Amino acid sequence: MTPYPHEFDAQVVHHDVGTYRYTVVFLPPEIATALPLQQHPRLRASGEVGEVPFTGAWQPVRGRWYLMLSKELLRDADAAIGACVRVRFRVEHQAAVEVPDQLARALAADGMANLAWSQLSAGKKRGLAYRVLSAKTKSTVQRRLLEVMARLRGA
Repeated sequence: MTPYPHEFDAQVVHHDVGTYRYTVVFLPPEIATALPLQQHPRLRASGEVGEVPFTGAWQPVRGRWYLMLSKELLRDADAAIGACVRVRFRVEHQAAVEVPDQLARALAADGMANLAWSQLSAGKKRGLAYRVLSAKTKSTVQRRLLEVMARLRGA
């Protein structure tokens, strides 16, 4: 049995928002009606696009919802604009935050920063955690970790 209760095929398309151009898949209406999109317009989800794992959110636009696809995900899925991909996903707990180990240890060791962290919304926590998670080198991880901790301390 699959861990993903929602599954569909979608075409990878460009979606323009102002001057930004995103690469996305749109959620089919028949699946959208079964999801809690009215309570959570930016619905957190995880799953697979073309058998490549993703975590993200279904974003609203004019009565439809889309999932942004990174260049790395598209490369790993061997997909491009116009390709048809299989999307499988599950809805995640909306307040869940993936905290990298380095940040968790730093927060545990710094009471002031930990207090500030505890008062942030899940979205703000995700944004700060992503700064550390998205770093590719050890030196960048360390630099971003110091930046996040300084921000939490109000520096």
